[in-house]
Amino acid sequence: MLGNRRLLALSAIAAVTVAAQLQSLPAAAAPPPGGGFSGVAGDFNGDGRDDIVTFTRGASADVYVALSNGSSFRGTGVKWHDYFAAGTETPLVGDFNGDGKDDIATFTRGAAADVYVALSTGSSFRGTGVKWHDFFAVGSETPAVGDFNGDGKDDIVTFTRGAAADVYVALSTGTRFVGTGWKWHDFFAVGAEIPAVGDFTGDGKDDIVTFTRGAAADVYVARSTGSGFVGTGWKWHDFFAVGSELPSVGDFNHDGRDDIVTFTRGAAADVYVARSTGSGFVGTGWKWHDFFAVGSEIPGTGDFTGDGRDDIVTFTRGAAADVYVARSTGSGFAGTGWKWHDFFAVGAEIPQPGVLW
Repeated sequence: MLGNRRLLALSAIAAVTVAAQLQSLPAAAAPPPGGGFSGVAGDFNGDGRDDIVTFTRGASADVYVALSNGSSFRGTGVKWHDYFAAGTETPLVGDFNGDGKDDIATFTRGAAADVYVALSTGSSFRGTGVKWHDFFAVGSETPAVGDFNGDGKDDIVTFTRGAAADVYVALSTGTRFVGTGWKWHDFFAVGAEIPAVGDFTGDGKDDIVTFTRGAAADVYVARSTGSGFVGTGWKWHDFFAVGSELPSVGDFNHDGRDDIVTFTRGAAADVYVARSTGSGFVGTGWKWHDFFAVGSEIPGTGDFTGDGRDDIVTFTRGAAADVYVARSTGSGFAGTGWKWHDFFAVGAEIPQPGVLW
């Protein structure tokens, strides 16, 4: 239930293998200026299974999708858009018009801080220059996506972080995002903390979470009321995502409440989960997998089988560009070597779902 454990007799061989893998790993992708972002999975054709997408960015700015069939991702060269998320823009995924198919958004940030959306048709993303907002996620702020008012359409949120640590939301109307100055919280995700989004209470409205990491490794949640986030000092966990681990969010036991997961990466590459009770996260030492997302690979979460439980995925990138999935059983992630795709998110491309910090 907790992944494939190594036999003691093979430990020396495993150590050599890990060292070789680490030497061949690609350099981590450069996050947008000022920080990273946490992306969520998307079901782009509305079949109930989450798929994967990769953004080449740079000058070509192509977008490729591989659809899930429940046991693998199919399609290597299926280009769904040919100019989106150019340069160092931040691409994210969400169902912005509420039609059951996830779309893509890109945040230019910087001084202009425009937000563009391309809607999914089920086989491609349409619309190159459809601007849904013209001043959001300014400078080096951290944008994210979630349905904060529970109307079935994903909205956008930005975390200013730093000393002010304000949180602003713009709600989706189905054709644009409204609200530039709607501050939903005024002290959350301080300094270099990592913010993320999920429905931790199971009420249908997405909440926000922040991971302090470092030595304290506290986890704080502010719940959505539909028009604001309440709770500054509500600590839901006190030792999770330690040091430089990468945390993420997903409903791993299919109870309707999002849980938290952390990837240690490096040579050990352990995966720990703490499940939501609706008012806290339980479980510090619950290891759900013991060799996943090695070195500097990019991990993420999504329901790739369509069974209602979120699974984990990792992108090796570089020249090999393999994609591995470990499926959730409700109490662990099964499968170390299940390769679901063998050429996707090449080099320094940005895959989603993925946590990039």
